[in-house]
Amino acid sequence: MHSKESEASKCSDEPSNHHSDTHSDHPGSTAHGWLVVCGCFFVLMISMGSSNSYGVYLQEYQQQFPSAPTSLLSWIGSIQFGVISFLGALSGVSAERYDIRHLVALGSLISGIGLVIASFCTTPWGLLATQGVVFGVGASFMMVPAMCLPAMWVDRWKSVATCVATTGGSIGGLWMSLATRKMVAALHWQWSLRINGLLVIVIGLAVSPLMKKRHNLQPRDHLFDFAALRTPRFLVLFVASVFVSGAYFAPYNFMPPYAVTQLGLKKTSGANVSSFMNASGTVGRLVVGVVADYVGALSALVGCLALTALAVFALWLPFRSWQMLVVAAVFVGFCGGSLVSLGPLVTARLFGIRRLPSLLGLLYLAYTIGAMVCSPIAGVLLDRVGLGLDYQWVIVYIGCFYVAAAILFAALWLFK
Repeated sequence: MHSKESEASKCSDEPSNHHSDTHSDHPGSTAHGWLVVCGCFFVLMISMGSSNSYGVYLQEYQQQFPSAPTSLLSWIGSIQFGVISFLGALSGVSAERYDIRHLVALGSLISGIGLVIASFCTTPWGLLATQGVVFGVGASFMMVPAMCLPAMWVDRWKSVATCVATTGGSIGGLWMSLATRKMVAALHWQWSLRINGLLVIVIGLAVSPLMKKRHNLQPRDHLFDFAALRTPRFLVLFVASVFVSGAYFAPYNFMPPYAVTQLGLKKTSGANVSSFMNASGTVGRLVVGVVADYVGALSALVGCLALTALAVFALWLPFRSWQMLVVAAVFVGFCGGSLVSLGPLVTARLFGIRRLPSLLGLLYLAYTIGAMVCSPIAGVLLDRVGLGLDYQWVIVYIGCFYVAAAILFAALWLFK
């Protein structure tokens, strides 16, 4: 009997000869294809960059709302990615049915307005609703298409193209962390949010015309492709993605306040930690992208997860010094930054390029679970076990997520 799994495995990465998309006449790996990658770069710079720099805001909120538990404040950053992930399925369906350029423009407006409204909030719950939920709603319509388009447009160097695009998230997190710290010090966090929101709107609208589809994607009649969960390899991929998403954002949320609270350093040191992670992540994504084109996306992803787990347990956990924290942050950024960019490539290799938007939408549900579990529970551990000061069990908890993800993705080799 011909299974859905075998049909998925037969999906090729080359474009179909019987579609009618108006942009399909552009060959891949040309200047036009790389122009689309450039647009994805800027979209991910303002969306992922804003999420990656949340650790700077977390430091400020801990000072502004001293009675609020760390678990609640860390939820603001977690809910951003949680909403992005939860709405990823809707974004995937929308990308199949509608013009991606319009979706990106709409998403940039919603995200930017959410940050501007957040600047007028006076409670953590208000920030959770605006900087967390509203921003996440808009960012979902930006990130999912931007993660899919590079692999559609570039044929020979898919891994490199995807990693170049997602490098925008690291570069955005790099300069946004530094800029946010400067703006908070000079103008306070309210104006920092307003300026951030306006940048998201302006840049998003400016690059949205570049976000074109190459293939005419077959629209689905249902929101989630639950049939994929019947295949063992997709089920493993789904669970592995839960651990990857939880592990990815946790260091960005907890390393900056660790520098201030645990090590007793200035707030600028916390912002510098975010910058170190984003800077090394920029280089790491490019290097890993080249490596992935030779060894395979899955092998590169497993290697990155194993090395990141090693950095957490061997560099961050046992040492309590600024120097070793910097080394750990650089290592985590270099290896861990590629987790986001390699995920779509692994999915495309296993299930085919044409199912990528819909399957990524389903995987974003897994990302929602991971985002909602890792950082908030880590915040509870910090408050109740570490009494708000000792990060030991928080670090162990984060490291376990990396280990679990590495084991599960390695198990996918059994299905190749």
